[in-house]
Amino acid sequence: MTAKPVVLTLGTFDGVHRGHQTLLALARRRADALRGEVLAVAFERPPRVYFRPETTVPRLTSPAEKEEWLRRFGADRVEHLRFGPGLARMRAREFLEARVLRRWKAREVVVGFNFFFGRGREGTPAFLKTEGARRGIRAHAVPALAEGGRPVSSGGIRERLAAGDVRTAHRWLGHPYTLLAAVRRGRGLGRKLGFPTANLATDGEKLLPPGVYAVWVDLPNGVRRGGVLNIGVRPTVVRKGRPTAEVHVLDYTGLLPGRRLRLEWVAFLRPEKRFASLDALRRQIAADAAAARRLLFR
Repeated sequence: MTAKPVVLTLGTFDGVHRGHQTLLALARRRADALRGEVLAVAFERPPRVYFRPETTVPRLTSPAEKEEWLRRFGADRVEHLRFGPGLARMRAREFLEARVLRRWKAREVVVGFNFFFGRGREGTPAFLKTEGARRGIRAHAVPALAEGGRPVSSGGIRERLAAGDVRTAHRWLGHPYTLLAAVRRGRGLGRKLGFPTANLATDGEKLLPPGVYAVWVDLPNGVRRGGVLNIGVRPTVVRKGRPTAEVHVLDYTGLLPGRRLRLEWVAFLRPEKRFASLDALRRQIAADAAAARRLLFR
């Protein structure tokens, strides 16, 4: 069987935001025209983190979340690529020959306006177009997508989420901010307060700005429930706690430890704060649940 023509798109794709979606849409159109398939190759982390390891860049999407959105917006196949010493040393022409041509067998390539590759960032979109044409590859460079005078970017979305501006973050993402996480067994304090929570095991690199949020929760049985997500150190009940994420699922009494949940952010409710007593905390959780219900079921 003859292999399908491959339209390749490359990038970090953190968040798979609306700018990334323009690349995927063009790749999809070109693949359909060629009766081929879209291969999205995504760096696990931004390459700049390799050169500046002291830099912390929280992920908008874990690899699993990224793959979900890449496929939803047009990719047929997804490959995760770790940037390391080998890629850092590779010249642009070598990358084109060894990866784009031989490994991925690309017929066409779609990249963003700011995509660079090869040692010293010598590979530019213009280089890719010129050198690719000599090897029978058609290259497309997609300009920045701007809104309100600002380019839609992963960094800008991180800023909006950190500020509690979930609405703008969602508009720039073009989809809800999500978290895929397994439930781990907790101390059961939420249940004692009358609001049982599922303690979420996060990977430590996911951007989880502190605060209380209204969320949708997709349960393992395919049922969707509303929820209240708390991210923070739980200052009322823990003196020196580490940041945690826990969700109270509205109208649900089943057991969840060991199961995997998918959460979608809806709105920021309030910052995390310390309460004078457990009774005060209980009243606030009840108020948070009521606020979440109004937002989710209006």
